[in-house]
Amino acid sequence: MPTITEQAICIRQWDFSETSQTVSLFGRDTGVFRGIAKGSRRPKSNFSGGLDLLTLGDVVSIIKPGRDLATITEWGLHKVWWRIRRDAAANRVAYFMAECTSRMLNQHDPHPGVFDALVHGLDRLEGGSNHDIVLARFLWILLVESGYKPELSVSPGNVEPDTQTVLFSPREGGVVDGVEVPGRWRVRVSTLSVLEQIIQGDHPDDADLLSLNRSAKLLAAYLREILGSEPTTLGLVFPDLAGGRV
Repeated sequence: MPTITEQAICIRQWDFSETSQTVSLFGRDTGVFRGIAKGSRRPKSNFSGGLDLLTLGDVVSIIKPGRDLATITEWGLHKVWWRIRRDAAANRVAYFMAECTSRMLNQHDPHPGVFDALVHGLDRLEGGSNHDIVLARFLWILLVESGYKPELSVSPGNVEPDTQTVLFSPREGGVVDGVEVPGRWRVRVSTLSVLEQIIQGDHPDDADLLSLNRSAKLLAAYLREILGSEPTTLGLVFPDLAGGRV
């Protein structure tokens, strides 16, 4: 079988034996795929630098049709994000991004835009950027690329004048008209405004930290509704969303 060489991020790993690992990799050209890396834990092998969680490397793999596991033959470590290994808050955000990638994307379905966004997000965490901005930008790209772009447009008729809020329906895919019923959320117009700035790549310097947090939290809650179950790492990043709360 032909071999595939590409850049990839390790988004999950399991011990297979004393010397081997089973891993889930997110390849820029291949998408998410699982493979077995035989001998990867030996001191001398074709897996330079170690095949660790949330590292970037050049991977050589053999993907056989009909097989659940690819054969990982080589790994050349390219980048380690050290901050997520010593900063607990950054670690939780990074793990959440990795889990969302694994769960939202189908196996062997390339999404180079999501790959680049994940690398960029991890780079931003490494540089000490605001975690909510990093997460909101990444989740937005992941939702758009996977076909779940939320509608954020607000018209004057949608706004509740007393609270300056609008209705957001995850089932209907964004801001909606109508009455408040179970399954529709009240969202502040200011939250959507901040989120729009983040999406455009701007750093909303005038936004308060609470609004930044709400913008990332909205996308995380929307993603949970799409998945139909709660990511295991969601409560680590947003404890007040754990258990299905909104």
